[in-house]
Amino acid sequence: MLPDIDTADVGIITADDQACLDEVGSCLLGAKVHSRFGLTLLHSHFPVYDDEMLLEEVNADERVITVRPVRADLSSVFATNVYYDDAGQLVGLEFASYQTLAGVEPISDLDSNVLIGIVEILQRCAKTKRFGIRLLHDPLGLDGSVLLETSDLARRILSSRGETDNPALLQSIPTVFRWEEVRAGSGDGLTIDQGCMQYCRTVSRCVQPVRGSHDRSRSHEPTGHENV
Repeated sequence: MLPDIDTADVGIITADDQACLDEVGSCLLGAKVHSRFGLTLLHSHFPVYDDEMLLEEVNADERVITVRPVRADLSSVFATNVYYDDAGQLVGLEFASYQTLAGVEPISDLDSNVLIGIVEILQRCAKTKRFGIRLLHDPLGLDGSVLLETSDLARRILSSRGETDNPALLQSIPTVFRWEEVRAGSGDGLTIDQGCMQYCRTVSRCVQPVRGSHDRSRSHEPTGHENV
């Protein structure tokens, strides 16, 4: 079971968390798969039962992505968020249809070497229960904005919308990390840039963001699992 986001310190990115993120980012860039995979902060916000899975769906008209527990056939969907469990298995946490993947190929055996490399880093850093692996996809065409996720606890639904200058982002926890190469400010060579493409809206307690000043925060991410 993943830790509840309201548990103390779950939303705080520590120095050793960041060191692990940096190493994974270098691994992804070195393998030229930084546009395909990122990491997620593992946490839960509401229960997902054994006969349910978390399904990601897109409403293009309303420009919103929802994630909710459903009973569905796994043969028709693909894992988008996975983590490494105590039995040594990659386990699916969230799933999406091929259409929702928006042209991104599902995780397959062709990704085995990359996934093994990421898992080895997470194991060495003792972060397999801290971070999961995200298949990056963008069904809304964010074009530089990020997703801000909020929850409806009564209905067990997570909703994400594209945001750019929303003040709520300053009081939110980054939950999906990605990396890219950017040219250094001096123009002399390339450097690694860590960014976030999804945040959870926050409410009440203090966390330290990945980089920057101290903010007040609380947040959420789905649970539930199926072996990939």
